[in-house]
Amino acid sequence: MARKIQKINNSFSTNEILTAITILSVLKDCNSLEITKVLLIEPLCSYKKLLKKLTNARIQIRSIEELIIKSDFILSNFNKKYKECIIISLNSIYLLLQLKLVNIRDNKIFYNGYTFDFKEKTLGEKAKIRINASSKLSNILKCTQSAELYLHLRVEL
Repeated sequence: MARKIQKINNSFSTNEILTAITILSVLKDCNSLEITKVLLIEPLCSYKKLLKKLTNARIQIRSIEELIIKSDFILSNFNKKYKECIIISLNSIYLLLQLKLVNIRDNKIFYNGYTFDFKEKTLGEKAKIRINASSKLSNILKCTQSAELYLHLRVEL
């Protein structure tokens, strides 16, 4: 599967491939997510400090409120990050659809990447960090309604 991604690399940027791997990894942990929640993955992962919290095994985070409270940084510019990342997120979803690693039905994206090797060495260090963070991130996303996530993150639509 990593070879397929390398072939497609000519038409997609590294950011879109990294975002696609992150989305796929989160979907692997929860099987399906609403599209509105999937669009939050890349802006959340664009914060290095947040990724560090999500990969720390000693820190337990069960909800978006807990994440905001336990964060020692402010997510005040999240709306700006969301808007900057939306095109990359949509392109990444399209990439995953073309590779047949996800399906979309009824406003949800379903995991279909059973052949994808998340331990492939060529994925790189950034991808490994995001893959390690995906379990906690998927828990946050699946236990909270989309409207509540957007409200707490102050996304303006």
